[in-house]
Amino acid sequence: MRSPRDFSITAKLMGLALMAAGVALLVSTICFVLNDVSMIRSSMVKQITILADVLGSDCTAALDFQDADRAREVLGTLQQEPSIEFACIYNAAGQVFATYHQADKQFRVPPAPHEEGFRFVEGGYLDVVQPIVKHGQKLGSILLHANSSEFRDRLQRYVLIVTIMVAFSFGISVLLSSRLQRVISLPIKNLAELAKRVSVERDFGVRVTKVADDELGALCDQFNHMLQQIQNGEAALQRAHEELEAKVKTRTQELSRANESLGREIGVRMQAEKELEATHQKLLDAARRAGMAEIATGVLHNVGNVLNSINVSATLVLDRMRQSKLDELLRATNLLKQHSGDLGIFITDDANGKHLPNFLNLVAQCLRDEHAAIAKELDLLTEKVIHVKTIVMTQQSYAGVSGLIEAVDLPTTLEDALKLNLASFEREQISVTKQYQNFPKLRLDKQKVLQIMVNLIKNAREALCESVTQANRQIIIRTLRSSEQTLQIQIRDNGVGIAQHNLTRIFSHGFTTKKTGHGFGLHSCANAAIEMSGSLSVHSDGPGKGATFTLEIPYLPAGPPTAPQPDVDLHLAFITGSAVISDSPLST
Repeated sequence: MRSPRDFSITAKLMGLALMAAGVALLVSTICFVLNDVSMIRSSMVKQITILADVLGSDCTAALDFQDADRAREVLGTLQQEPSIEFACIYNAAGQVFATYHQADKQFRVPPAPHEEGFRFVEGGYLDVVQPIVKHGQKLGSILLHANSSEFRDRLQRYVLIVTIMVAFSFGISVLLSSRLQRVISLPIKNLAELAKRVSVERDFGVRVTKVADDELGALCDQFNHMLQQIQNGEAALQRAHEELEAKVKTRTQELSRANESLGREIGVRMQAEKELEATHQKLLDAARRAGMAEIATGVLHNVGNVLNSINVSATLVLDRMRQSKLDELLRATNLLKQHSGDLGIFITDDANGKHLPNFLNLVAQCLRDEHAAIAKELDLLTEKVIHVKTIVMTQQSYAGVSGLIEAVDLPTTLEDALKLNLASFEREQISVTKQYQNFPKLRLDKQKVLQIMVNLIKNAREALCESVTQANRQIIIRTLRSSEQTLQIQIRDNGVGIAQHNLTRIFSHGFTTKKTGHGFGLHSCANAAIEMSGSLSVHSDGPGKGATFTLEIPYLPAGPPTAPQPDVDLHLAFITGSAVISDSPLST
C-alpha cells in the first residue's frame, strides 16, 4: 500500500485543506445535530405534558363522580393523536380507573402509575405521568405512553438536510482547494519537473521561471544559481577530463615501457629468488652436515679417549705377560723331567730338589695373581670396547633420516644424547642432574629432537669447560608440561653465560661467540624446532651466570596414557671416573 508520504504535493495540499474543512464541518454538524435532537426531545416532552394536563382537567368531573365511561370518552379523543399508543387514568388510590389504547396495539396496563414526570423507556417510547388536581386536592393521575415516530421522522429529515448541506459545503471546499492549491503546488511541480529533466538529460543550461517573491521565489533563485554553478563545474570538469585523457595516454605509454622493463626485472628477480632458495637449501644442508660433522668430531674425540684407556689396559696386559713366571715354571718342569727316575731321592736328598716344592708353590701363587690382574684388565678392556660400540651406535642413530614421525620414549632419547658426551663428562668432572616428568610415548621426529639435544648438551659442556674457575660444573636436564598442548625440555648449565646483547642474535645463521665456531649449530636447531611446530629459546642472567635453553614442542601422546609413575630427580655425578646415581622426589 502506498504511504501518504509518497503522494504528490498537489494531493497533499488538497488533502490538508479537505481534512481541515471536513473536520470543521463534522464538528459543527455534530454540535448542531446534538442541539436539535435535544430541542426536538424537549418539544416532544412539552407537547405530551400539555396534552396530559388538558386530559387530566377534562377527567376531574369523571373522577369526582366515579364516572369511568366519561373518563374513557375523554381518553377516546386521543385517537386524533397517532403518537399516543396507550393512556390510563388512575384514581386517588392508584388503581386503574380508565384506559385507552390504539386498536392495533397491545399494551400491558401498569398496576400503578409511575412517578410523576416523564421518562424515555426501552424502544424509544416516552411515558408522561401528570397528577389530576381539583381545588388543590389530588383526585388521581394520568399516564400517556407515546411513541417517538414523529421524533424519528423529524430527526431523519433534519439529518438528510444536514447531510445535503455538508456534502454541498465539502464539494465547494474541494473545488476551492483544487483551485487555490495551484498557487503553491504549481511552482513546486514545475521545479520538480525541471530537476528531473536536468537529472535525465543533464542539461544544466535550463532555468526555472520565478513566479513570486515569496519563499518559493527564493527557492527558484537558489535552484537557478545551483544550476549555474553546476554548469560552470561541468565545463571545468570537461576541460579537466580532456587534459586527463591526454595525460593518461602519455602515462599509458610510459607505463607500457615501464611494464616491459618490469617484466624483464621480474624474470631476473624470479631467477635470483630460485637461486637464493637453492642457496638457502644448500646452507641448511651444509648446516646440518656441519652439525653432524661437529657431533661426529665429538664422538671421535670421545672414542679416542676410550681407545686411550683401551691402549693402557692392553699395555698393562702385555707387561704382565712379559713379566710372567712361566720361564721359571718351565725350568722347574725340565728339572723334574731330568730326575724322573729318582724323583723321590732328588726331592729329599738334593739341595735343589729340597727347594723345588716351595718354588713351585711360589710360582703358582704368582701365576694366580698374574691371572687375576690380567682378567681384571681384560674386563676393563671389554667395558671400554662396549662403550665405543654404544657411542658408534648412537651416532649411527643420530645420522638417520629425519622427518619420520614415530612413537618415541623421551627419556631414552635424552639418554642417547647424553651417551655421545659421556666420556667428556667423566674426564671434565661434570655432574648431570636429570629431572624427568612421567610421559607416555610421544609422536615426535626422533632425529630432530636428538639433533637439538646433542647440540645443546655439547654447547653446555663447552660453556662449562670455558669457565675455568667453576669448581662445581653442573648440567640440569629437565622435562615438564608447559600447558595442555605443549611440553618443554630444558638444558641448564652454570657455565660462562650469555651477554644480554647476544640473546637476540644467538640463533642467527653464522653467529657464534666461540673462537672455532661456525654459527650453524644453534641456527639449525632453531629451524628443526620450527619444523616440529615448536620453538627454541634461551635465557641467561649475564656472563658467568649460566644459561638455560628451552625446547618447546607439541604434546602428542602416541597412545592411551599409562598409569602415573612418581617423578624422579636423577643426579649423575662423574668424579674421577666414578658414577653415582641418586633418586629423590622431583622438585619443580
